[in-house]
Amino acid sequence: MKKFFKWFAIILIGLIVIGMLLPSDEESNTGSKVGEAGATETEADVNDTIFKVGDVVDLNGVLLTVKDATYIPASEYSQPENGKVLQMNVEVVNNTEDSTFVDSSNFNLYDADGNALDFYYGLDGLDISGDLNKGKKLQGTLTFDVPEGSNYEMIFEPTFSWTDESITWDIQPN
Repeated sequence: MKKFFKWFAIILIGLIVIGMLLPSDEESNTGSKVGEAGATETEADVNDTIFKVGDVVDLNGVLLTVKDATYIPASEYSQPENGKVLQMNVEVVNNTEDSTFVDSSNFNLYDADGNALDFYYGLDGLDISGDLNKGKKLQGTLTFDVPEGSNYEMIFEPTFSWTDESITWDIQPN
């Protein structure tokens, strides 16, 4: 009788392990473009797509939008080391069941050669940062010290995430 229970336990554990390794019928939400002002909705894998200013991007229920990107005048007391100040207005909407944290440190900006660019701290701006409860919206800015260029690449990586998903935008300043 002990052999029966031993084999039964081994088979049961084996079936549980196999069941955990099989793919789920549920589709994973890897992020998608859900639209832009006046456009129809389209789906795209967030890791394979480069988005543009104005696109509304869904990353697991959190909607991110870079509303605009413009060069702005520098503070008279803090000149940019690279020559220009680029500011982007960003909006985040939490459509998940849990609160989420979004901060300017989740965003990285690169020039056309792939060089990382630093934040510009010479302004009294409203950098985007905060805990965002279910169904709430957060707006703020991202301000970088940049060399003049026609486009930049910005990457968003969530701080608290079980995945390695990220969002990439092609930033072309006005």
